Amino acid sequence: MKKLNYLLTLFFALTLFVGCDTDPDNSMPVADEGGLVVDVSDSSGKVLGTPLDATDISNSAIAFDNADVELDFNSLLSLGNYSNVSRLEIVKTLNDGPEAIVGDVSTLPFNLTYDSIEEYVSGLGIDASDLRIGDVFTFKVKLYQTDGDSYYFSPSMGAFSVVVNCASNLAGNYDVTATRDDGAAVNHGIEPVIEVSPGYYKAKTTGLWGFGDIAPDQGYNFNDTCSTLTVPPQNLAQGYYSNGVNPTDDGSVLANGNLVINYEIEFGSGNRTYQNVYVKQ
Repeated sequence: MKKLNYLLTLFFALTLFVGCDTDPDNSMPVADEGGLVVDVSDSSGKVLGTPLDATDISNSAIAFDNADVELDFNSLLSLGNYSNVSRLEIVKTLNDGPEAIVGDVSTLPFNLTYDSIEEYVSGLGIDASDLRIGDVFTFKVKLYQTDGDSYYFSPSMGAFSVVVNCASNLAGNYDVTATRDDGAAVNHGIEPVIEVSPGYYKAKTTGLWGFGDIAPDQGYNFNDTCSTLTVPPQNLAQGYYSNGVNPTDDGSVLANGNLVINYEIEFGSGNRTYQNVYVKQ
């Protein structure tokens, strides 16, 4: 059976680290001659719909309007050559399940566009009615070498995912008040909430930060999943933050359009929890 390996890149080098797929967490770094670096960072997509049963969102079938379904997957070669490459595949999966091949090429770039939910599910052995909120479509570049080995590129450069979600439109200006777990509160005034991607947003400030120029407030990111607001873990290693930000209780989008968001900030003296209230302007 041909080996299936994951390609990892090193900064400032073409060397690829290869790990056998039978034990990917304990792989030894081995130099490989397939030295390619690909880039899918210009890709975009969304799969937004309305659960038919609002009381049981996680198990409900979804009504899709193709106006809220699109994909523009772009894969480019940013470094290396094809001297040891026999071909490249573009594959898609749903929730890391079986693969469907959506492209078979000898060189990059490769562009794949969708404008319907039927195109998303095509080849995966499911119907659109089988999809649920939170399902994840992933598009990946797969390399076949002339020696017969096959590889995926690391997710950070060779994979792009689209999450099935409810339609979300929270971008705009809000009057923001942050309250700490000891009752201390501060009004940040009018601030923007910026859409990063469908259902994923950036807030300008966090809690009672108060470090000024020493450690400027970098804000935080949050998800909107059918009006439930959650703050994913964020830290400096991920390029987000000087202190760790962690999820706590879920927040929500209120009927009047205001937002309530809960989260925790890590401090050396101990973690503190916060609740931010965003009043729609």
